[in-house]
Amino acid sequence: MQTTQTIRPIQHQTINVTFRMDKDDKARFESIINDMGLNLSSAFNVFAKAVIRENAIPFKLQGEGKIPNEETQKVIENARKGQNLESFTLEQLKAEFEALKAQNKA
Repeated sequence: MQTTQTIRPIQHQTINVTFRMDKDDKARFESIINDMGLNLSSAFNVFAKAVIRENAIPFKLQGEGKIPNEETQKVIENARKGQNLESFTLEQLKAEFEALKAQNKA
């Protein structure tokens, strides 16, 4: 007498992830991935798996010009030397943060 055993696929727990992106970028991105037969969730999962597999972002990140640019390099160099540094109190930082939050809501 032969017995058969049913093999069940491994079930992974999933969670919801929410993130913000530019409205026009989202529309263009969705158009491209939909043509590939993907939706946002599956495209994000493909990206996440590639990052995990490579232990890095799986493509070269490029900006306009040299990163960091000369101005930023100079600021970093001065900071390492302890030059041109400003100090702030915690209250000043909190006030600046709240002002930026209010500005972004407008």
